[in-house]
Amino acid sequence: MLHDLSWLITHSTNDQNDPVHRGIWIRTHLLAGNVPALPIGVDAKIPEDHDKPLRQRFEVTKAKECWKCHKHFEPLGMPFESFTDRGWVRTGMYYHKKQKRFETMLTPDKIKSGLEKGELIEHPFDTSGKITGTGEADIDGPVKDANELVTKLAKSTRVRQSIIRHCFRYWMGRNEMLSDSKTLIDAEKSYLDSGGKFSELLVSLLTSDSFLYRK
Repeated sequence: MLHDLSWLITHSTNDQNDPVHRGIWIRTHLLAGNVPALPIGVDAKIPEDHDKPLRQRFEVTKAKECWKCHKHFEPLGMPFESFTDRGWVRTGMYYHKKQKRFETMLTPDKIKSGLEKGELIEHPFDTSGKITGTGEADIDGPVKDANELVTKLAKSTRVRQSIIRHCFRYWMGRNEMLSDSKTLIDAEKSYLDSGGKFSELLVSLLTSDSFLYRK
């Protein structure tokens, strides 16, 4: 899903990637985390300096008053620099000398032509990031790109249980309670025993007492 074009576009701005909202979505929806509200007095703006790549402009978030919150989600969003804001796979970062900006909507033919004519300058791009807060030693830690991030998240017990809770809330129309523990445990067991079949997870939820005796 995190490689899906629709998710990438939805969590982009009009003309650039959005590591903040991508990271917040992963932290809250997949890792069952919370993100503090924006503190009063903090100017949450990234410099609109298109002479610099996005990651370099995000250096302002390393300030102490910003990073105490950004550290929870920004490293989760930065690996998606592997893609453009349109969801296209990025092969490089290209600076247009005449327009004085980094271009993100270039087709392979335009890239080739621009480099040959000397109109474009290729820059290296950084897709590294970090997973924290899962409580799983084999999951937490640095990642080199979006592929490694997604692969690790797919193996995470915390992510699996978070998705099961989201399914429970959707089908039951309410948040889970302590009395729903057996339903959630049985749903996870059905999912694991079936080798990861989502259909078996749904069967378990929809035949549970929590669903059959819902009010």
